[in-house]
Formats: sequence, structure tokens, C-alpha cells
Amino acid sequence: MNTPQPPEAFSSLSSLGGLIETFPLRKGRRWTWLIAALILLTASASVKIYGITLAYLGWKRYGAAVVGESLFWPLVIAAGLFLSSLIFAGVAYANWTKAIVLYQNGFTYKDRRGLHPWCWRDVAALRMAVTHHDILGRHTGTTHAYTLENRSGNRLTLNDGFSRMEELARVIEENTFSILFEQAAQQYNFGRNLTFGPVMVNKAGIQVGRKSYGWGEVQQVSIQQGILKVSKKGGGWFNGASAAASNIPNLRVLLDVIDRLARIQIGK
Repeated sequence: MNTPQPPEAFSSLSSLGGLIETFPLRKGRRWTWLIAALILLTASASVKIYGITLAYLGWKRYGAAVVGESLFWPLVIAAGLFLSSLIFAGVAYANWTKAIVLYQNGFTYKDRRGLHPWCWRDVAALRMAVTHHDILGRHTGTTHAYTLENRSGNRLTLNDGFSRMEELARVIEENTFSILFEQAAQQYNFGRNLTFGPVMVNKAGIQVGRKSYGWGEVQQVSIQQGILKVSKKGGGWFNGASAAASNIPNLRVLLDVIDRLARIQIGK
């Protein structure tokens, strides 16, 4: 990784250790909203001028009675375009200062409201949604969305608006995994229930939604096309249970609990 200097707004933050990397918002995301706002503002002015011109020509030809009718719809459309331009400008303003700076002991997210530091030990959950897009069987791209939750219940969603989002998510997962797994292992060994969204595990077995299985009934747990699947021993095609992987917080922790503690095979 490179080790650039952090943006000036981050210079006062030192509690998270040394700087590792900066992940700015993609430039295209900043300018796209602003350009769209300017286009809508120009369109609004053009429609308004068109309406005034139309009303003026109508007034010269037919008198004042047609002015209101000629102006009504152009002004309604112009007002709608103007309001849309304000919304797009607001989004551009909200996104303009966004950035993430990665440190040894966590990261800091910046938006127009200020700095939001996240220490690795404060992260309670990480949900990862990776969507592959295909058109007529051809891969057209992949989108990423990662939702973090801290121990105070605050949430932060990161997506491809930031540069190198996959790299950043991988670093966050690597730095939080050992902490979360150690906590989960302790709870598991104490005989307590571990809840991972729609999935619950304990020493007795696993529950997915409303379906429960003892570990002795489970043949394999696997991830297939973004779906976590539980296969029963000797089960047929429709036996077992499943849940969307994107709905399962700390998926890697769950899989390691199943593999290392419950001793159930993890399939691919």
C-alpha cells in the first residue's frame, strides 16, 4: 500500500495509530451529481424562457386571455426541474467531502457532519453484499455494499462510491475477524446461542429461519451463488435450509465456528 498524507481534516486524529492508506470518494461520483444539477437547472431556465416566449406570442396574437394557459405547464415543468436540480446539488454537497482514512487500529469516515472514527474493537457486525450483474449470460460488472455496525448500534454503509472498495472491505474484515471470532468462540464454548441474522448456532446444532438441525444431522454447510445452504445427511433435493449470505452478519466468523468448533465440513 501507499502511505500518503491524510487530508487536512484528519490531521487532528491520532488515537487510531499510524496512518496506512486513504480511500477518497471516486471523482466521478462527486462531479456526476453536480453536473446533473447544472443540466437540470439549465433545462429549468430554458423551459421557463420557452413558456414566457410562448405566452408573449400568444398575448400579441390573441390577447391577455391566453397568457395564463400558455404559462401554466411550462412553469410547472420548470419548477419540477428546478427542485430536482436542488436535490442533485444537495447530494453533490453531501458527497463532496466524503473520504475514509485507514489507520493501524481502525478507520475514520468523514462526511459533511464531521469525522466518525471506528476502532476495530468497536465493530460488532459486518455484512457484505457482492452482486454480479449479467446480461444475456455475459458478465457486465460487480457492485459491492458493506454495512458495519458498532457496539453502540450505529451503522455505516460503504459502497463502490469509494475508490478500491474491495481492498478496503478486505482490510476491515481481516482486522475485525480475529476479535469477533475470539468473542464468538468464548460464547460458543460457554454453551450460549450465537445469532448471525437469520442463522443461530450453539453446541447442539444450527437453526436457519424456522428450520433447526442437530450437528449430527448436518452433512455440509456451503456457500453457493451467494446463498448459505445447510445439507442434511441422506437428504433429498429439497431437504436442508438456506439463507442469503448478504443477510448474515460476520459470515466468515459463522463459517469458522461451524468448521473449527462444530467440526462440520464447509463446502464451496
